[in-house]
Amino acid sequence: MSTKRNRVSLIIVILVAIIALLTLPGYFRYFQRIGTGHAFREIVMSENLPWDSMSQTERGPYVQRADAVGLKCAVLMTFGQHIPFYLFILITVGLFTRSISHRFRFFLRFAFFGVWLFGMFFLSLGTEYWGQGTPFPETLGPAFLIYLAVVSVFGIILGIGRLYRRSNVPR
Repeated sequence: MSTKRNRVSLIIVILVAIIALLTLPGYFRYFQRIGTGHAFREIVMSENLPWDSMSQTERGPYVQRADAVGLKCAVLMTFGQHIPFYLFILITVGLFTRSISHRFRFFLRFAFFGVWLFGMFFLSLGTEYWGQGTPFPETLGPAFLIYLAVVSVFGIILGIGRLYRRSNVPR
């Protein structure tokens, strides 16, 4: 019975890792385009540029600046949403597995909240470049609420799993 659960857990971990790797490039490009677009808009609006009458060489520095902001947005949003979400799934699968040691289970419980803080920090930084236009301290609140909801959902899943595991223990 235990080896069957270990195989299922291993299969789930492999599937989650494959899905994470397959969706990462598209996710990254999506946020890079959004960040670049918002940066273009901010540059044109703040500097009152006559964009339609400018030549390609005159647009060059502004395009490079917007591309740099788009890249920064993509990196921050990837580290703030995509990677922590899949780490939450892997940690949850690890906490369901009975075959891991008590010490590793203890580590995973702390890693769960470490991933939350890591993701919240990068998400709050990334929303500034994503077009929200708010400084860092104001974006920390929504990021905290988003990750509080995510951790609550995964905590409920873990609680239900723990109750299920206790109900299946022979007495």
